[in-house]
Amino acid sequence: MTRLEPIFFGEPSRPLAGCIHRPIVSALQGPPTLGVVICNPFGYEAICAHRSLKSLANAAAARGIPALRFDYDGTGDSFGDDFDANRLSAWIDSVRQAIDILKAKANVTQIVLVGVRLGATLAALAAAGRTDVVGLVSVATIVNGKSYLRELRALQMALDLSAAPSTAPPLPAGMQESVGFAISAETKTKVSAVDLLAQTTAPAPHVLVLDRDDLAPNQPWVERLRAQGVIADHQPLPGYVDMVLDPHKAQIPERMWAIAIGWIQARATAVAPPSVPSVGKANPAEAESLVSPTRSASIPFAPSTMALLPTRETLAFIDPDGLLFGVTSEPASEERAASKPGRLGILLLNAGAIHHVGPNRLYVRLARKWAAAGHVVLRLDISGIGDSRTRPGETDNVVYSSRAGEDIAVAVRHLRAQTGVDRVLVMGLCSGAYHGFKAAVAGEAIAALVPINPLTFFWKEGMSLDYPAHKVASESQRYGQSAMKLESWMKLLRGDVKVRVVAEVMSRRLLSLAERRARDVARRLGRPMTDDLGAELEAVVNRGIGVDFVFAEGDPGMDLLRLQGGSVVPRLKRVDRLRTHVIDGPDHTFTPVWSHAPLVDQLTSIVKRHDHA
Repeated sequence: MTRLEPIFFGEPSRPLAGCIHRPIVSALQGPPTLGVVICNPFGYEAICAHRSLKSLANAAAARGIPALRFDYDGTGDSFGDDFDANRLSAWIDSVRQAIDILKAKANVTQIVLVGVRLGATLAALAAAGRTDVVGLVSVATIVNGKSYLRELRALQMALDLSAAPSTAPPLPAGMQESVGFAISAETKTKVSAVDLLAQTTAPAPHVLVLDRDDLAPNQPWVERLRAQGVIADHQPLPGYVDMVLDPHKAQIPERMWAIAIGWIQARATAVAPPSVPSVGKANPAEAESLVSPTRSASIPFAPSTMALLPTRETLAFIDPDGLLFGVTSEPASEERAASKPGRLGILLLNAGAIHHVGPNRLYVRLARKWAAAGHVVLRLDISGIGDSRTRPGETDNVVYSSRAGEDIAVAVRHLRAQTGVDRVLVMGLCSGAYHGFKAAVAGEAIAALVPINPLTFFWKEGMSLDYPAHKVASESQRYGQSAMKLESWMKLLRGDVKVRVVAEVMSRRLLSLAERRARDVARRLGRPMTDDLGAELEAVVNRGIGVDFVFAEGDPGMDLLRLQGGSVVPRLKRVDRLRTHVIDGPDHTFTPVWSHAPLVDQLTSIVKRHDHA
């Protein structure tokens, strides 16, 4: 069993954020002498790998080895951003600070670093010359910085994102994008100069290189390590690709973690007792149950708070049972907080399975901006997502959880208990939009609601994904636009169009239109049908809840709102009880860097409106 200790550490003027996974009952004979520091990959890969790295930390701690997950300077929950100077050196220094804090906090003398992709590179650079790093587990290592940047450019081109409109603010010259994250011109120059084959100092006396099994192995680096006197073990393994799929699809690399944990245990100076399950039989996918077999088994530490003008942030479990994890941002000045009676609390809900940093780390930017303006903002992980624990009997990483309403109720009460907060605005993207809306429908004490790009209003367990409502909406939009083009008709005549698929989509579209009319009639007769979005919208606004929908232009949620809300939507808009806001150009999760500023500006305008309501 383990317990999770959220911490801020490092320089008080620029704190780093992390979580220490501590053993409650040591699996070693005597106190541990070795700890594990886990080094994230960069950008979107870090968001996708969050679940797997949490599982690795749990698995290590369950075997008596304390483990630290942390965010580099300017990433995740740590302070700073992509455009700050000296990114590469700051990231390397972040690894060194993480080593030092785990040694101090866990009272260990030796460290094994585990790095994934760029995290493995940073770990190798940070460990060089240190005598306290006794091992390095290096997963899908970036050996050459230039090749890595070329790979990121190719990935960005493959995304085929819309170009920025002429109204978008200009971006810094020389900047490179990587799936919603920025790499400045200076950072590109520094990363391009990285070449582990030219590194003169070995990172550790023992290195386990876990290569991808779908690409050529990093054999030259392994040979370089061995030439430097390193005992280097090398295995190509499956697991990396599934680990960095989109967060709702990402899978824990069970075999890879089992091998890594066994190798790490061999570095420890103590031997595990026979009662501890052997690594070969242990299943890292069961790490949650190993860590928390009952609700009270995992005992969270007290919150960790760090003030950095003009905001103060707290990493904490917000409920007595230590189930729900969140980050609270608020004004750093007590006087300022006290001078704003009736201030707005803002709850940010997970976008799909992305943890509390939000898509492209946007939630961090929003929370700090609004906290500086005097609000209290909670970035929540619903149960089973991110750093929140999975409820007993439930499955982790479930995006449309049936228990999300209970989680939101706890979070709203938590926010309302903060100094001066008497109204709560709930905001979320995609599934977060859905859960926030359903909480309002259920009667939660919410003052305002901001759903961003919802993809459904009526999720049901086992719902078919072949023709979900949002797919029908988006495909029918596309077919309607194609019908106006000669080229599309030529494709039809040539037999290049799957007529059956088009017919299926359009028939479902016609059925939806017929259902909308039927619901409008039934509602007027006072006998609303089940799953009536119009009736739910009326119920929400009649309780005085302000509703502002935000859409990326062309996102299928816009059509779903019109289609399923029926005549209620234009009627509520006419009397300004429901508002819709559209941002031209971005994709569903506002991936392009240029789209972040327009989204932040739009959401900030909405917050200001409700702050004065």
